[in-house]
Amino acid sequence: MYRAPTGGAIVGGGAGLAATGANVGWWIALGIALLVMGALLLHAYRRRQHVADAE
Repeated sequence: MYRAPTGGAIVGGGAGLAATGANVGWWIALGIALLVMGALLLHAYRRRQHVADAE
């Protein structure tokens, strides 16, 4: 039976991310930045929908 080199059953875990050569801190920062951007875009979309409904 083949066992993944990450030592666990989940290949996409932290060791899988570390295999890309980037520090895990950068992945966390990227995730937070994407969440903030998504929240801002959602807020802008909902604001436009509210203004369009008011007219």
